[in-house]
Amino acid sequence: MIVIGSLITLALFVLVGWAVSVEMFRHRWWRKRVEAGDLRVIAGLILEAMRGWQRARPPQELSPSVWSAVQRAELVAVTADSATLSTAVEPEYRSEGGQRVQVASALDVAQAAAARLVDMMLYDVPNLRLRRVRVDVYTTFTDAHGVPVQRPVLSTVAERERAEGLPWEMLTPKEILHRFDTHVRLGEAGQPLPIELPPVEGESPDTIFGVEMPTGER
Repeated sequence: MIVIGSLITLALFVLVGWAVSVEMFRHRWWRKRVEAGDLRVIAGLILEAMRGWQRARPPQELSPSVWSAVQRAELVAVTADSATLSTAVEPEYRSEGGQRVQVASALDVAQAAAARLVDMMLYDVPNLRLRRVRVDVYTTFTDAHGVPVQRPVLSTVAERERAEGLPWEMLTPKEILHRFDTHVRLGEAGQPLPIELPPVEGESPDTIFGVEMPTGER
């Protein structure tokens, strides 16, 4: 029995060692392809991370509207060292005294969502260290014919060099975005107004993979 137990233990040790080695080689291969600027690997790593965010439970410190914006984010384009994402937000309301009261404006939610996405893109995508992340945030407006349309209200470009050492936990989303190149436009009452977005750098996932990707996998 001692011999059999020893053999089983040895077999388990070899199996675990083999699995660990395979995983190490896999991560090493991904990192080498990233260093070589392989856009398919870079986009694939980002999309896989975003799918994980879509399945994850909302963090307690985030409101449902902000986490929903994170989960709805789409990968717009990638380069060898950067990525552009977009998402959409709406004002947040709650019931008070039988009425719906706004507790966060579209800009409040946009700032929180953009700051969170920048943080997650810089630090929560395995095997990838992007130098720059851009996040564009849209919200709903009504056009001249009364038709709802989405327009961008916030765009931020975050450089890793500026993000390193940033006291994320101590700053508000607005303060975080002020550390980066952030563009918003406000009306006389302080409401967010549509902005013009700069051209997007890089290749879209559709171009990189050569197929039209399902919406749920963006």
